Amino acid sequence: ARVRNTTVVGEFPCQINTLRRPIPDSAWYMKPTVVGMFGGVLPFGSIFIEMYFVFTSFWNYKFYYVYGFMLLVFCILSIVTICVTIVSTYFLLNAEDYRWQWTALLSGGSTAVYVYVYAIYYFFTKTKMSGFMQTMFYFGYMGMFSLALFILCGTIGFVGTSVFVTRIYKNIKSD
Repeated sequence: ARVRNTTVVGEFPCQINTLRRPIPDSAWYMKPTVVGMFGGVLPFGSIFIEMYFVFTSFWNYKFYYVYGFMLLVFCILSIVTICVTIVSTYFLLNAEDYRWQWTALLSGGSTAVYVYVYAIYYFFTKTKMSGFMQTMFYFGYMGMFSLALFILCGTIGFVGTSVFVTRIYKNIKSD
């Protein structure tokens, strides 16, 4: 006999009920995984062009000189990631789905999935690599890069969304 834990413990910015509300059914496009995966499209679009130059410098042994522009692209990526995760979390909260934490992480981090798909495209169209070792080297490094990007963008999105959710719930006036 398994007992469900229905109590909520923690420090919250507003008064909450101790029992969790059931989450109502939602359309397929409002499921947390779908919202999370679509959340990576816009941040990837903001770094798409720069990815070509970074990949070319890393895999085709060309020099990369525009580090200031890369910093600007990173700042744009951070801002877009925060905005997209806030919007996706707002959609979930409007649908009365309070499980926003993992969705915020997935929404920001899903940019890395699109980067890895772009790396596959880049491998077959732009590089002249062949052989088992070169292929494993390329996809291994791109997998590690994508994982690091997932953690980075997911953390940026989660922290930004956490600040947003805390701020909107602090402003709730309860009777």
